[in-house]
Amino acid sequence: MPQFQNGAASVHYEIIGSGRPLLLIAGTASDGASWGPLLPLLPDRQLILIDNRGSGQTRVEGPIELGEMVADCAALLDHLALERVEVIGHSLGGFLGLALAATHPDRVGRLVTMGAGTISPKARVLFRDLSRLYFTIPAPDWFRLLYQWLFSTPFFADEANVAAAAAASTAYPNRQSPGDFARQVAAIDRGMEVDFSTVAREVLALSGDLDLLAPPGAVEELHGKVPRFTHERIANAAHSLHWEAPAAVAREINAFLR
Repeated sequence: MPQFQNGAASVHYEIIGSGRPLLLIAGTASDGASWGPLLPLLPDRQLILIDNRGSGQTRVEGPIELGEMVADCAALLDHLALERVEVIGHSLGGFLGLALAATHPDRVGRLVTMGAGTISPKARVLFRDLSRLYFTIPAPDWFRLLYQWLFSTPFFADEANVAAAAAASTAYPNRQSPGDFARQVAAIDRGMEVDFSTVAREVLALSGDLDLLAPPGAVEELHGKVPRFTHERIANAAHSLHWEAPAAVAREINAFLR
């Protein structure tokens, strides 16, 4: 169970495979396990999976900040004696990857963001409501509500599939607690000021064409000041595009990183 200390946080990470290092940063309510469908499709790589503050097996007390999550990523590279890595970030992880590239430009090679866009007022209310409800309703019911924003219509065609997914998410041994979800939502609300015009590397922004949380326009808006970015849409995929279309996502990533 690899851990390292960065300030008050005990930061958990996993390393899979060997080859050119690739850092994967998960989104809100997610940890390293969220990358499952994509990992076998990224060959010849040392895959480095970090658990952000407030998720997985990373431990820290008190309020958390987005800037601290970015600092954890940089500290992990120091811990592993890696001068520079390529980065993939999903949702919040995409924002953190952009912030890492802006604040530590020598540490990041090419960067891929997935489902990372500006947050609308509607989405902010949604996350605050989900944060409040997680304390008051059974976990399987909470996950069923969350899935409405993560997956597209085919996921819901079979009620047994939805029930099984909710049961598995509830039983996951490192499931994020309601308190930790609330801490991450509060950190997102406080935000982080970053000048993305200083991102020196090429960025590939991937978005699901059915994404309700980060629709293509929000992705364009978030990346608007990045000097060199390309936006590609993944067909028939919602916010969890690497779960709904892992092969299409991997093709885009592997072509870009080559």
